[in-house]
Amino acid sequence: MTASGQTGVTLGLERIVWFLAHVLPSDPRDKLRVVHVAGTNGKGSVCALVSEALTAAGYNVGTFNSPHFLEPYDAVRIQNTAIPATEYTHLQSWIRTLDSTQTDKLSIFEQTTVLALWWFAQSDVDVAVVEVGMGGLRDATNVFSSVRNGIGSLVQCICPVDEDHLGMIGNNIEEIALEKSGIMRPGSWIVVANQERSEAFHKIRQEAHRTSPGRIINVRRQPTTDIHVPNFVIDSSDVPGHVRASSELPSWATFKGTGKRCLRVKYPPSPETYLKSTKPKEPQSKQPTKSKTEVDLPLELPGYYQAGNASVAFYALDVLRTHYGFTRLTDSAIQVGFQNVRWPGRLSWLNIAHRALIPGASDARSESPNDTVSERLCEWVLADGAHNEPAAVELRKYVDTTLRRISQQRYIRMARSRSSGTVCVRWVVGFTQGKDMRAILARLVQPGDIVWAVPFDQPKEMPWISCERPEQIAQTARAVSGIRVETFDCLKDAVDRLSACSADTYLNVVCGSLYLVANVFREFQIQPFPNK
Repeated sequence: MTASGQTGVTLGLERIVWFLAHVLPSDPRDKLRVVHVAGTNGKGSVCALVSEALTAAGYNVGTFNSPHFLEPYDAVRIQNTAIPATEYTHLQSWIRTLDSTQTDKLSIFEQTTVLALWWFAQSDVDVAVVEVGMGGLRDATNVFSSVRNGIGSLVQCICPVDEDHLGMIGNNIEEIALEKSGIMRPGSWIVVANQERSEAFHKIRQEAHRTSPGRIINVRRQPTTDIHVPNFVIDSSDVPGHVRASSELPSWATFKGTGKRCLRVKYPPSPETYLKSTKPKEPQSKQPTKSKTEVDLPLELPGYYQAGNASVAFYALDVLRTHYGFTRLTDSAIQVGFQNVRWPGRLSWLNIAHRALIPGASDARSESPNDTVSERLCEWVLADGAHNEPAAVELRKYVDTTLRRISQQRYIRMARSRSSGTVCVRWVVGFTQGKDMRAILARLVQPGDIVWAVPFDQPKEMPWISCERPEQIAQTARAVSGIRVETFDCLKDAVDRLSACSADTYLNVVCGSLYLVANVFREFQIQPFPNK
């Protein structure tokens, strides 16, 4: 996204398209079938859900996310295993050598995008799931053509769009929605998430009907229900993948969300009934029927908003099996994939008492905070990458749900008297410069909470990112809420303080930036993705 050697953002496709077509020995796009995902919030979760379902069905799946989490190479994965660091370094050096002969040099993000696409093509992935970096129309990932001979961008998903990166990809919500709609391709299928902002929805719908009429799935019009299913069982007898046991999961990923939840999706009898406005419905008797009309999908990712992300992922997967020959993608395979999915840094529970242990080791703590957080609240940290106002709203909802559960469990177990059961939140926050800290903090902080302002480390290969000074965060927090605020010179000092706290009157939440959450994972020595 940035021009080499510069810290500003430069969007455009000329450099990377030329490099892919004329500089590499062969164009990797000629071998790739792609699911392309854009939006403001939810992109990573949708990518994770789609990738896990395809993997469970026995397909070889490449996934490219932006930004990376701990290391640049963990953004590039096959079967959710990161490219080996040595291979990443080798390919990066090779691409930079090729680029050195060009007059107009690739940006850092463009180099990484080229690397990912080349590795996927050379590894013969069956499908590549690609997350947009910034915007869509001019983003470096927007290099795929319409489908020709089964190759190209098969499905484009537009997740919820809101005002983020103002001034860089648009000056208002309509312009931002237009930019993100730029990944749509004629003749391909487009899945549009439920949009909270009506201006965004109308612009996205307009662009979808202009680009690929007759191939639009509007999730808000599909009958789905977020339900509790106490005895939910998956019949995985015909699925190549298996449901992972708790012992196969890292301790940060053992929490089962906000309860035993499923998304009940009622898919239409025929694909044509996805569409509402392109042509009239045929009489029911003329439509082919399926043996079942609904499926329950486990919602393992915490947060009620994940039902919306799961809906987008399901309809994208249904398009793949219905229109593009992914016949192994059965309902059971999708259920297994959704059961297995984990996404680090989004509502992740971390155990402070065992911060020096690598999850998965024999002596690592792996209890679910759903069972223990009310008893040993001071030992847990909830880490979430919420970095804009809509994400802050959802985080606060989840925190409020957690606080209610804590209060109920303590009262039932008589761990606290009813009069002393109030729990507030200790917000450990850090922000990227340019974020609307006032709006985010106003959504998060309530009376009785406290704020700890911290910096985060400079993300690797992202020189355009700078963290906000803790003093500036503290000044904004005081202006918003008037509550108690402390500043720290580094995250380690704040974590050390948390480790020394024995009182359990605060729920500890780290948020404000995914880069800050990545620092927490490093501090706790947590490896979010397996690597070879």
